[in-house]
Amino acid sequence: MVTDYILEALRGKTTDLKIGNLETTMAGQLWHLRTKISGHFELGKLAELIKSLHPTPAVCGIPKEKAKTFILENEQYDRMFYTGYLGELNLRSGVERNTNPRNKENGVYRSILNSTELFVNLRCMKLDDPLATLFIGGGITSDSDPRKEWEETENKSKTILKVITD
Repeated sequence: MVTDYILEALRGKTTDLKIGNLETTMAGQLWHLRTKISGHFELGKLAELIKSLHPTPAVCGIPKEKAKTFILENEQYDRMFYTGYLGELNLRSGVERNTNPRNKENGVYRSILNSTELFVNLRCMKLDDPLATLFIGGGITSDSDPRKEWEETENKSKTILKVITD
């Protein structure tokens, strides 16, 4: 659902859209699902692109506007740093165009590219000496078991807690 939402949000705002395979990645003691999505966007349109993506169903639910309205009317909690985007903006990288390593003369030809890599951030921490406030949530569906969701949220917190307790 999240991948489909992101692809729809990017349609018409990006070119050369590519979708990677669903993969698992480890953060702390937890395994996460991830799908890499890449494409090109027009320079100066990054803010518009992010606004069309945020919040994703992983954070807000679907349908987006109905879920967002429900959260704002019922949650009675300031999410502050609960979610957002993290990453590198306009990271400069060189791309070698020489495909023959023995041809040293052509080794001087490189392309310099700007790239932006963003990740949906689902866990944050606010440090306000001497307090640390963790922002962690769970994905609740009609099939969710509240006790298991709470246990999963506690497990997610251990990744951040380890940083401040070690």
